[in-house]
Amino acid sequence: MKIAFFDPHRDPAEFSSAMRAYPSIEMAMAGDAEQLPAALAGAEVLVTSNRIYTPDHAAIIRKHGTSLRWIQMTTSGYDKAVASGFPRGCIVTNMAGLRAFAVAEHAMALTLALVRRLRDVERAFSAHEWSRDELSPLMDNLTGKHMTIVGVGAIGQDIARKAKAFDMQVTGVTRKPAPLQNFDAMRPRSELQAQCQQTDILMIAATAEPATEKMISRDIINALPPHAMIVNIARGSLIDEPALIEALQNRRIAGAALDVQEEEPVPAAHPLWALDNLLLSPHVGGAGSNGLGATHASMLTGNLDLWLAGKPLKQVVIEMTQ
Repeated sequence: MKIAFFDPHRDPAEFSSAMRAYPSIEMAMAGDAEQLPAALAGAEVLVTSNRIYTPDHAAIIRKHGTSLRWIQMTTSGYDKAVASGFPRGCIVTNMAGLRAFAVAEHAMALTLALVRRLRDVERAFSAHEWSRDELSPLMDNLTGKHMTIVGVGAIGQDIARKAKAFDMQVTGVTRKPAPLQNFDAMRPRSELQAQCQQTDILMIAATAEPATEKMISRDIINALPPHAMIVNIARGSLIDEPALIEALQNRRIAGAALDVQEEEPVPAAHPLWALDNLLLSPHVGGAGSNGLGATHASMLTGNLDLWLAGKPLKQVVIEMTQ
């Protein structure tokens, strides 16, 4: 059996080392689009990422990946890949939850940066100004605040656990509400607007799909109290970006922090850059060390063992492409 690996943003050494335990399997590495056709020739499995799965690469994969039966994403996201198109007859799996701890850490870092006014702290530092008296009245705390988390998957649950460590009240908003550890309450998506009226921090952690497109609408944003803040570590498509920009410009809400944007990279002339009550990070929520959990390679080999044994794969996001 042959496995093609195409993810130039990830060190292939982790995977090649793990594959030594499978001497009968050939692993073909493609470092760029030119090497991709040869790597795909005769390959049954493709290991790639949502980040690299562009329309141009998708066309190569569909043309040369005629033997593919399983595509393993190294990312939790797969929205770009779906939009670009898969070869027919493939099962698609992802690695959802692998970097949940890292994204949750980043979510809390952004939240703390907002309430502790770290942009203002950095501006004062750059100007060599001791601004204690000016900054102290502007700062707030997380203790006692109400965080509403939209999306209660692995990332949302880890954010809730971390938020409870800051003594916050936490409500989850999801399609099918059910009790979960570290959530004080659960509400259906149909009640999001009502929930926003009692929200201090609106945390967006839902999956990007047609049902969540622009779910953080103008009406949702306007339902938030003036002191509220929005943090998005999911996908830019979940927010009505013009409505958010308008709310920030008019001080309709106190602030926002976005690790994801509707257009990435954000164009230099985009109005987001001009907002002084906004924090932007360049889609780096999943960055960092492996922590204490699984690795990309271990998740691949775990599914590979199931594949070789003819058993159902884990974390299947598309049963069979048409």
